[in-house]
Amino acid sequence: MTRTVVLIGAAPMAEGYLLAAGQLGLRVGLVETAERIAAVRERYAWVVDAEEVDAARAGRDDTWISPTETLVRRLGADGVLASSEIHVLAGAMAQERHRLPGPGLDAAAISRDKGQQRFRFAGAGLAQPRHVKTPRLSAASDWALGNLPVVVKPLNRAGSDGVELIATAQQWSDVVARRDSEAHLLVEEFVAGQEYSWESLVHDGRVRFGSLTRKLTTEAPDFVELAHFSGHERIDPVLGKAADTLGQAVADAIRMRTGIMFVEFRTRGDELVIMEVAVRAPGDHCMDAMSLAYGVDVFAGALDLATGGVFTEPSERAARWTGSAFVVADRAGVLESAREAEWSAWPGVVKHGVNVPPGAQVGPPRSSADRLGWALLDCASSQELDALAGRMRAIRPILRT
Repeated sequence: MTRTVVLIGAAPMAEGYLLAAGQLGLRVGLVETAERIAAVRERYAWVVDAEEVDAARAGRDDTWISPTETLVRRLGADGVLASSEIHVLAGAMAQERHRLPGPGLDAAAISRDKGQQRFRFAGAGLAQPRHVKTPRLSAASDWALGNLPVVVKPLNRAGSDGVELIATAQQWSDVVARRDSEAHLLVEEFVAGQEYSWESLVHDGRVRFGSLTRKLTTEAPDFVELAHFSGHERIDPVLGKAADTLGQAVADAIRMRTGIMFVEFRTRGDELVIMEVAVRAPGDHCMDAMSLAYGVDVFAGALDLATGGVFTEPSERAARWTGSAFVVADRAGVLESAREAEWSAWPGVVKHGVNVPPGAQVGPPRSSADRLGWALLDCASSQELDALAGRMRAIRPILRT
């Protein structure tokens, strides 16, 4: 019998789900904006039904709840899958109501609130930054000034949006002046070690597939991600095993049931210090990179879990070296070209895109949304991958002042 899945959100990075659904023979119901629904249905005949969301309100969690429920009921769906962070609660509510596989409401709510994550990690005895949750930055001044440098971050945003490092008392005074009207922020100690993410597929609370990704970010204060290197456990197997152990401990702490989960952490000596957890696919084309690196369609694995299947990892993994890298502006100006005609043709660049049109005002990135273009990289060795990512970092877009 043909299975039906409701996919919440179909941004370009989620199209791997649509491709995998066609290969698996799934019928797809889509919850998206009218414009995106029209674009997707032109290319994917197995999208059989859809519910629209208001584009002006698409950045709110509650916008997605009612249309998801409507579509799940209408299709009698076998599964629901949330493609990004803003869709997690809508997905979990529908999964819970219709007794479908998913991360669970507990894990979904924790995914959307970094303050709750800190509470759960503390209860499980997991290493994390010292921190305070504050209704206003000014209320945390004594703690922050006694623990500099600190990081200020929102409780429920993604992509480095609103995250900044504060190193001095003057910088603290400045950030309080700028952001004291923002409610409920997290202030935490700065952990200076290398940043990683650990991605996984989980079934009934047990990790079935785990992957370690090394990250490259901009410097302080914003730490915007510039490159990801998949399969890092092949370079550092000790760290890979430690990350697997940490990942299962995090799944236990947040009561993760079934689906995708990723954990971001930094190293401090031999200690793995958790930054955050999310119960949805990682962004930045990491799913595509993992699928290439391991010879496993991770999108298909997630869909299979969402519709009641059990993911089985192949006995042998592929030996490709993959990742993603991003083009950013090095100064302020008006974009004339991201030079994509040049770098998109480089050997090892297997897919690419440009996020910002010519004529836009751009500058050095403050969040992931400020990056100009991206490339999916596929190389025969880790050395080739590092070199190609380095070439991507050296690109200087053509700007006019």
